[in-house]
Amino acid sequence: MGIPQFRKHLEPYAERAAIEPGSAVLDGPALAYHVLNLCSRATRKTCPFEQPSNELLGKTAIAWLQQIQACGLSISAIYFDGYLPGSKRPERIQRLFKSSRDLIKYHSTFPAGVPRANPQHAGDAHVDLFPDTWLMEKKAKPPPPPFLVPAVIDALRDSSEFGALVKLVPGEADGFCAQHVRQNGGTVLTSDSDLLVYGLGEEGGVVFFADIDVDTETHRLIAPQYRPADVCRRLSITPETGLQYLAFEISRDPHLTLEQAVERCKRSEAVSSREEYSEFIDQYLAPEVASNFETDQVPPLDPRVSEIVLRSLRLPGATNPVQPDKPAPQDRNCSELEMYLPLLLDYPSRTSAWEASKHVRQLAYAVLQSIRGSSIPSVLEMRRLQTMSSGSHVDVPEAVEIDGLGASLLALVSQIEASLNQPDLVWAVLAVYHDIVMTVDRGKGYPLSLEVLRQESRGKLDPCSWDFLHFLGETQATYYSLRMLRQILEFSAHHTGTMSTTMSALSTLLTRLPALPSFPSPRTFAKTISLFREAGGLACLQSLCTDYEDIIPLIKSIQQPQNSKKNVSVVGERSSEGDDAPSPLTTIASLRQSLTTETTPLPVRFRALFSLKHLARQHPPASAESLAALAAIAAAFTSPSALLKHELAYCLGQTGNGAAIPYLTAVLEDVGEDAMCRHEAAEALGALGNAECLAVLRRFRDRVGEEVVVTETCEIAIDRIEWENGEGRKGERLRASDFASVDPAPPTAQGQEEQTVEELGKTLMDTSVPLFKRYRAMFALRDLASPPDLPTAVPAVLALAKGFADSSALFRHEIAFVFGQLAHPASIPALTAALSDTEEASMVRHEAAEALGSLGDEEGVEATLLKFLHDKEAVVRESVIVALDMAEYEKSNETEYALIPEAKGTA
Repeated sequence: MGIPQFRKHLEPYAERAAIEPGSAVLDGPALAYHVLNLCSRATRKTCPFEQPSNELLGKTAIAWLQQIQACGLSISAIYFDGYLPGSKRPERIQRLFKSSRDLIKYHSTFPAGVPRANPQHAGDAHVDLFPDTWLMEKKAKPPPPPFLVPAVIDALRDSSEFGALVKLVPGEADGFCAQHVRQNGGTVLTSDSDLLVYGLGEEGGVVFFADIDVDTETHRLIAPQYRPADVCRRLSITPETGLQYLAFEISRDPHLTLEQAVERCKRSEAVSSREEYSEFIDQYLAPEVASNFETDQVPPLDPRVSEIVLRSLRLPGATNPVQPDKPAPQDRNCSELEMYLPLLLDYPSRTSAWEASKHVRQLAYAVLQSIRGSSIPSVLEMRRLQTMSSGSHVDVPEAVEIDGLGASLLALVSQIEASLNQPDLVWAVLAVYHDIVMTVDRGKGYPLSLEVLRQESRGKLDPCSWDFLHFLGETQATYYSLRMLRQILEFSAHHTGTMSTTMSALSTLLTRLPALPSFPSPRTFAKTISLFREAGGLACLQSLCTDYEDIIPLIKSIQQPQNSKKNVSVVGERSSEGDDAPSPLTTIASLRQSLTTETTPLPVRFRALFSLKHLARQHPPASAESLAALAAIAAAFTSPSALLKHELAYCLGQTGNGAAIPYLTAVLEDVGEDAMCRHEAAEALGALGNAECLAVLRRFRDRVGEEVVVTETCEIAIDRIEWENGEGRKGERLRASDFASVDPAPPTAQGQEEQTVEELGKTLMDTSVPLFKRYRAMFALRDLASPPDLPTAVPAVLALAKGFADSSALFRHEIAFVFGQLAHPASIPALTAALSDTEEASMVRHEAAEALGSLGDEEGVEATLLKFLHDKEAVVRESVIVALDMAEYEKSNETEYALIPEAKGTA
């Protein structure tokens, strides 16, 4: 999966020349993503309607391979992962978590709907197989096509020219590529710098896909060629271990220069870290393999299906295990199977699109029990991840239930087939039925599928909407779940030699499932929806839902549309109504739903919250819009998340609207509420500056047994309100601030001569003066640190950092908050230390995490935050999730960290 900076360091030592005729083996997954990049060069990366089809991906893979062979390289094998080692789990989880955050970012960038297709977009047009340049685009974009790798594998398997070369191996493809070259010579074509660490033999080499060009005159391939033996000689390091030592040193410290890393290699420092080095190099010298047979020798499987099949046979308790070439220590402690499902383009505010078709996968997992000869209690499905450990547990039916469940699915699909006059629509109707059943089982809501069908019947279908895309995701999930079931049934029959009559009939029926090029896609799904009525889909649904009395009227209402004049919308373009700007109240209602729904990812809820705060301030305080925004914010106080609730209180205080006082007073008066939330409510009352709040603040300042953090906050809030309403402030001269926030205290007033950083630092740390005065010094120092190129900036940051030594957790937390506002790199060491101190108060550590999130574009910050995703404190864990989202924002081109739907459809 790559070693950061490794390839970059070695680029000067590669030989750029024509590739001599010879044999090559290909890293299959890298080939698939290279093909995706080729097919996507002429498209807008932000638009899902311009993503290449599965058919184009397959055709391009074949065309590229044909061109490679025509230029003199003979392809010996194309290896695909059929099983990834357990040691890769942390990296896989981290990648899936990042992909999930990228999806949230994409939704946040286009909350009102994804970009429509460009009218000039030529669809699956000609692909330049060897482009001169590669375009880099940093804008938020949707996930890649979910079935990319299986689509390429299917196309290659169906090819008479390349079918026999496809190898789905019981391990990671890299190791098999290296072994092939080591034994037979040749070159590995890949995108993964890891291949340089494997032993490739004296003549073995690596060429990276993106480097390959074609000389049109000689019809030869030109590319930098990395031959480890030659590179070691040029670097004067030992050929046997040199690159391995070098990779180890760079993986430990990506900031090393090549010269420093080479020097460490020559001193054999890896030997002094023998245990760490052994763990690193084992994955290359002795990679974990699941079995001693290649899974391409059995009925065709997708890589993810192959993995769960092989892992189930390795799980403790299997009576029909495969024989691994190397036992995996981590498997011995693993009591639960994991299934890494493809990431779908679904609506982050809704439950994963995989949920509706869960019953089909449960049956597939149950069939695994017959393969392994013993039970599987549950499977941990890795879908869209909200945290690094938030897989979804799926119970597996017992073996005795398999035939009954299979018979039910067989009967259901057969009934749908008999009711339709369009066979291709069978599986889409099944997806609608799955969505209805899921909604009914949960006992709330309107089935999303029926809402999409209702919109289509009234000519209001918007393929750019997130509801449409989520239902598309549910339909894709149904198709792929059935594909999984079919493949596992076929493997079971091959492996055990037996299959019941019922499951045999189901397996036969599933052979009618469309191939991947015919799976629903953003470009084709609107047409599928439009066929429902004429194909008899609605009538079929009505017959299927006889047990759901509440659903029948909904289906009938779709069959009798109120508006017979249909506004036909082009795929990827909005209907005419979709161009109307949503009203502010509609927007507020949408944001309220995102904020108050517990299944909505926390970063989305935070962005919705900041949007509501903005809307509350944008409209007059007594307006319906402002009051609705305040009510929407306050509605989320029922959440169990202390982090979210404390942020709600902060935002209410920042609105400057006195209508927020009752909401904040209720939180402060709830002594059973988390102290961090109550402190924030008290601070927010102070920010509102209304003298009517003094009584309640004084009551809790003086309350016997009150939490210190609440007492101190009430004291500061009282002083702030008295300052706000007193005569003294009128004579004060305050330094202009770069910050628009309403702070717990104003900065220290300026005299005839401005106070120095040193003087303010003394006041900051003087515990003999009131907290309010110390806070004023704190915010004065903040203002002297902005902008960051002021001569006083770094000294002011260092003075503020001393505040982390104060005895008051409230004071320390405010220092971290100020650092978050400043986002000055000089604060990183102090913030990192505060977050890393597990004995520090959680309210301080959480604020330090979010402050680091505002510095997310600084090197090393994201890596620091990732270390605390599993922290014992929930508020810290949640803060890290939000901070990582903020870090992603800092590295993006977004101008506002919020979630306000645009007035018009995005273009």
